[in-house]
Amino acid sequence: MSASPSAQLVLLPGVGGDTRQFAPQRAEFPDLVVPPWIAPTRHETLDSYAVRFAQQLALHGPVVLGGSSFGGMVAYEMARHIHPKAVVLIGSCRSRRAILPSLHVVRPIARWIPSRIFDLGKPISPFIVGRLSRLPSDERRLCAGMFKDDDSRFMHWACNAILRWHPQSSPQTRVLHIHGRRDHIIPAKRVDADEIVPDGGHLINLTHPRLVNAFLRRVLKDVS
Repeated sequence: MSASPSAQLVLLPGVGGDTRQFAPQRAEFPDLVVPPWIAPTRHETLDSYAVRFAQQLALHGPVVLGGSSFGGMVAYEMARHIHPKAVVLIGSCRSRRAILPSLHVVRPIARWIPSRIFDLGKPISPFIVGRLSRLPSDERRLCAGMFKDDDSRFMHWACNAILRWHPQSSPQTRVLHIHGRRDHIIPAKRVDADEIVPDGGHLINLTHPRLVNAFLRRVLKDVS
């Protein structure tokens, strides 16, 4: 069953992802918009990037804006500038404090790690994805393929921007959040989600598309 929402649905992928990440959502919402990332400037913060991205997208009319992981963080910041009907966080968060604490250990040196480290990681990305996710084999290959195709400089910038992210305020709109109980990157206990997927990991839009799509349908219906 496909939905015909009155608000435009715009979703942003995670680091190493692209429009292919939301194939299960596009099957349900054929008018879904997944805009390509713009290039960040050197040392740009996540919030300043979100401002430029919002300006270039120039969205008009009622919008439900959301994203997975990093995409949700950018959507959260963009919402203060484009005023969507609602923000949807899918395995994401409202602050870097929600991210697994051990990942913050690299923050003091993250800026000095060369972006080519991501190029070196691309050949072993299937193994990395398998270790960090609870994805079936087809979805694992999809994620590995997206990671290989992504711009290493963008991934390097995004990881640094996340670790230095300090939201200045909350968006003046509803923020609705669905999260996996077994998310090992953004632990569920560190977020205040509206809905928890009991056996979900980090990429629940791929592993549990029926639940995520139902959540999106309810949001779109509520704002119509």
